[in-house]
Amino acid sequence: MCSSLRRRLIAVAGALAALTFTVSALAQTGGLTGKCTGEDGKPLAGYTIQLDRTEMKWTQHTKTSKKGEYVYIGLSPGTYKIILLSPDGHQVFTITQHVGIGDPTVVDIDMVKEKANAMKANPEAAKKVEQQQMDQKQFTGLKATFDQGMALYNQQHYAEAGELFEKALPLAKEKNVPIVLTQIAQSYAKAADQEQNRDTKLQDQQKALDAYQKALQLSPNDPGLHNNLGSLYANLGKSDEAKAEFQKAADLDPPHASNYYYNLGVVMVNQGKMDDAAVALKKATDVDPNNANAFYWYGMALMGKMGPPKPDGTFDVVPGTVEAFQTYLKLEPKGQWAQAAQASIDTLKSSVPTEYKAPKKKKS
Repeated sequence: MCSSLRRRLIAVAGALAALTFTVSALAQTGGLTGKCTGEDGKPLAGYTIQLDRTEMKWTQHTKTSKKGEYVYIGLSPGTYKIILLSPDGHQVFTITQHVGIGDPTVVDIDMVKEKANAMKANPEAAKKVEQQQMDQKQFTGLKATFDQGMALYNQQHYAEAGELFEKALPLAKEKNVPIVLTQIAQSYAKAADQEQNRDTKLQDQQKALDAYQKALQLSPNDPGLHNNLGSLYANLGKSDEAKAEFQKAADLDPPHASNYYYNLGVVMVNQGKMDDAAVALKKATDVDPNNANAFYWYGMALMGKMGPPKPDGTFDVVPGTVEAFQTYLKLEPKGQWAQAAQASIDTLKSSVPTEYKAPKKKKS
């Protein structure tokens, strides 16, 4: 009986000794705990806390809770780098903290306070951050106004779109300025195309012209701006200025020069200036032998140069006219002008019926 009791006492003593050892071991470590909040004051939930031991190569991680809280215990005494990482792995904040023995050391990360401290410590950085915030606010206002303008533009409310883009212009900076100016110009140019009132039409065209010229002062080597300005000059009846702008676009953008010559040619056709149109469209076909539309309108320009039918019902066909239509049909046999091209070929190759009658010979 005594032997049994002795064994039990020995077992209990052993357990107490083990417990005493465990408590002693935990007493030799520390930990870290705290709460993380963002610049908006809300908890940073799901963020990663990375712990790097500075005295040796040692790294561990833990996550913040829904309340932005974290805890890591069982750390050996020493100095640790505490790195806050966003859910996508972006480093948000870093702080170095010494961890001692005992209760976890509280290290809260409050981004509002940290930002304020950083600004106090570095006035130049503070000014830079403040400017960035102002720029961001300004850009937000620009984007909202610009998007409203684009919505109206896409709905073909061009005059209203132009007014909104004008409101967006003071909010634009650097590279955004020519973008807004271009939209102002395009909006008023299209508004002019819709306008029936002559005075209002001229006012819209002038607004477009001013905006294009200002945009080109900032982006003089933009071929698209020169192309659009060329179209506007053509609508204003300023043929020489239009030719110069289209030519400038072609010089700046050789790979697309055929398109710019084509645009000039079509504008000249619409104005009935067939000689100028033929010259421009010939350049378009020379630069790009696969520009089917240029061949069609080149043929139309050459037809426009022909005079009325001769007394026998035939035409003095300008050389190259039939060939231009044939080339179009070869490139676009089912194109939008295929029937018209074939009809033109048939007309040019046949005689046109006339009521011309040869005068009767007088009887001798």
